[in-house]
Amino acid sequence: MKKTIFVIFLIFIFAMTAFAGVEWRARTLTQAAAKGQSNTIVMQVFAAAGNVKQVFESVAYENEMFKKDSYWLFKADDSSLYLVNPTEKTYSRLPLNAMMQMAGVVGKLVKIKIKNPVLNSEKLGMETILGLPCQHSKLLIEYDMEVKIAIIKSKSHEKIEKEVWSTPKFKGMAEMAEAFRFRDFKTGMEDLDNLIEAQIKAEAGLGFPLKMVTVVTSIGKKGNAKEKSRTTMEVLSLGSKNFPASFFEIPADFEEKPLGFGGEGEE
Repeated sequence: MKKTIFVIFLIFIFAMTAFAGVEWRARTLTQAAAKGQSNTIVMQVFAAAGNVKQVFESVAYENEMFKKDSYWLFKADDSSLYLVNPTEKTYSRLPLNAMMQMAGVVGKLVKIKIKNPVLNSEKLGMETILGLPCQHSKLLIEYDMEVKIAIIKSKSHEKIEKEVWSTPKFKGMAEMAEAFRFRDFKTGMEDLDNLIEAQIKAEAGLGFPLKMVTVVTSIGKKGNAKEKSRTTMEVLSLGSKNFPASFFEIPADFEEKPLGFGGEGEE
C-alpha cells in the first residue's frame, strides 16, 4: 500500500448553491530508491469552502491511488476522501479518521521509537514565482529512529530537508480543508505525533507553497548515507474560479467499490 501524504488545508463550510474558490495546476516529480515509488504526476486542483478536487491529468506510473483522468475528492462535511474513476463510474471512500486509526493499529505491531529530534528553519529571502512574491524557506528535520518488527530491529538516522517557496498572495490555503492535512488526527505513536506536530508549527504562516523540494536521506549504523527520495512540486498556473455546488458531488449513477491496492505501473 502506498502511504501518501495529502497536502491540503483549513475548513470553511458555507450553505451556498455556488462556491467562490480557487484552482491551480501542479506537477510533482518523485525520484525514489524503493521500487515502484518514483512517479511524475500532473494534476489540476480545485478548492472552495473546504472542499478539494484533484484531477490527475497525467500519471507516469499508474496504480490504484493515481490513475489518469481519475480524481480525489475531499468533502469537508464528512471529512472523507473519495477516489473517483469517471471512466469506470466508480468511487471508493477513505474516512480520514479511520486511516489514522489504522496507522495507530500498525504502530502497535511495528514499534517505532524516535529519539534526538532536531528541527531547524531558516528564511532565505524573497523571490518571485508566477508573478507573486514568495518567501524562500528551508526546513531541516533530523532524528534517530529505531524500528522493531517482532524480533527484527533496525536503527538509522533520518534527515528530511525541505525547501519551500510560499506566497501569502494566493488564498488557496483558506479554501482547503484543515482535516485533509491530518492536523486534527493522531496516529497513536507519541514520538511520531510529536514530530509531525513540530513540523506543522514550523511551517505555519508561510503561505501557499508554489514550489517545494523535499529530500529524505537515511544514514545507517555504519554511517553510509542513502537518499531515499527526492520530490519536487511546482505550481504551473493558478487563479480564481466559481463552482456550482454540484462540482464537489459524486454523480448519482456512480457505484461505490472497496478499495484495493496494487496494479503498479512497471518502471
